[in-house]
Amino acid sequence: MSTIIVGSTNVLQLYRSSTMIAACSTRRMIAVSSRGNTASLSRQRCRRGGSQCTLFNCSRRRSINSSIGNNNHHCYQRRMMASTPPPRRQINMKSPPKHQASSSNNNTTIRTILSEATLESLLPRSPTLRHLINVLNTSLLKPRSLPLPRYISPQHYSFTLSECFGHASFILVAASYATEDFLQLRIMAVLGSGAMLLFTYFHPHGRVLWLPLKWNLLFIALNSYRIGRVLFQRYMADQLSDEMKMFRQQHLSVLDAVDFYKLISIAKEETFEEGEVVMIQGAANHKVRVVIEGELEVLRDGTLTYLLTRGNFVSESGLHAGLLLTGSMEACGSIVVGPPFDPSGNNNVPSRRNKVRVLTWDRTELVQLLEADRGLRNSLKAALSWDIVRKLKTQRHMLVEGRVKDPTSWTKKREDQGISRYAAILQNMLRLPQEEVQAMSQELNKYRLIHHIDDADHERALAKCGWTKEEFRLGRQEKKHEFEDDDDMDEFENVRWRKVRRFSSKVVRTLLQ
Repeated sequence: MSTIIVGSTNVLQLYRSSTMIAACSTRRMIAVSSRGNTASLSRQRCRRGGSQCTLFNCSRRRSINSSIGNNNHHCYQRRMMASTPPPRRQINMKSPPKHQASSSNNNTTIRTILSEATLESLLPRSPTLRHLINVLNTSLLKPRSLPLPRYISPQHYSFTLSECFGHASFILVAASYATEDFLQLRIMAVLGSGAMLLFTYFHPHGRVLWLPLKWNLLFIALNSYRIGRVLFQRYMADQLSDEMKMFRQQHLSVLDAVDFYKLISIAKEETFEEGEVVMIQGAANHKVRVVIEGELEVLRDGTLTYLLTRGNFVSESGLHAGLLLTGSMEACGSIVVGPPFDPSGNNNVPSRRNKVRVLTWDRTELVQLLEADRGLRNSLKAALSWDIVRKLKTQRHMLVEGRVKDPTSWTKKREDQGISRYAAILQNMLRLPQEEVQAMSQELNKYRLIHHIDDADHERALAKCGWTKEEFRLGRQEKKHEFEDDDDMDEFENVRWRKVRRFSSKVVRTLLQ
């Protein structure tokens, strides 16, 4: 009996040892084949507390035989689990672990609470405004379906009004690039920014996008200012007198109403009676004029060279060629208000008195306006070019009407007057720094081409200014005496500060316009 018991005990120990070896090999297979959550899950199923198998720790065992049977059944299940390939990452992505799902739910809850708190803090205190914003929020963020027939698309497309405003904003901005009218472009820009403003405030995600909202508010303010400025200028242009409107249509038709109003707004009207002197030859003149009534006579050394009638400019001095020179210019002739011309010689009739009215601009102020407005500058250049053609026709009429007594002397005086005018332009340019003179070289060559100023006339004009051709090419004059250095330094400082003021005023006008 004892032998049987001992033998059974040895068999039991042998079976126990083999079971432990099988369990350890099973654990190694699980550790090698399955990595991550599957391996840890298999090891948890394989062991419940210690390093041994569930054979000796199973609470259901009633006897050794029943425990052995149960253990064989559980070990077979463990082997099947170990041989099964581990699940892929796609399954984990679809069904994340519990701790990750709970953290994502917590984050979603936090974002929802924060968005609700943000919207609640943005609502105004007024009940009416709060109700209005709530109504807009509900209507703009309400999902709507697009009713498409099934033969077009079987799917159902949903959208919100807030998204429609976002799409409309980009469509309006794209359409503004295709328009040429300034006012239409600004209006489309304001509408596009306004639509984007609604989209960023009532965003589909439930949070206000502050960065684009603030930028769109700035764009709306700037474009609204420009729109109001254009509408105001058009209104003021319509308020001009009928005489000024007729004058623009007859003589300055290349200028539109707004550009003409800009010129009129900085001009002053002057009146001269018959016998008065408007300008003296050789004197400094800082004004630009245009005749709106009457007739002026231009004299060179007492000889009548040409006439200025209604619509003619006076002392433009290179503006038609793009020479934007400020300050004063030396007058190349005298301008007087003469009696009305009568071929019979009866000019002393009291009922026929010559009265001249002109519009006057300060040259520096006019040049600053032209520098700030490129469109006005181009329009005025075109008007001045037509004015030169009209002056040439007037000189031809003088020959036909017999107002020129000696054509040879008249032609010589006209040539001297042209050289003197060119010398006055050079004298004004030579007061500027060398960089500005070089920047105006192209416009100066254009002026010489228009008025037929050859190299000999150019040297004569430079000699009148005290310069040589080589000094003008180098951009500097020979060194003067020591007692003149202080005066030159003061003049250079004045020119430099004048340049700084012009640049700063140009920047300010550009920002405001």
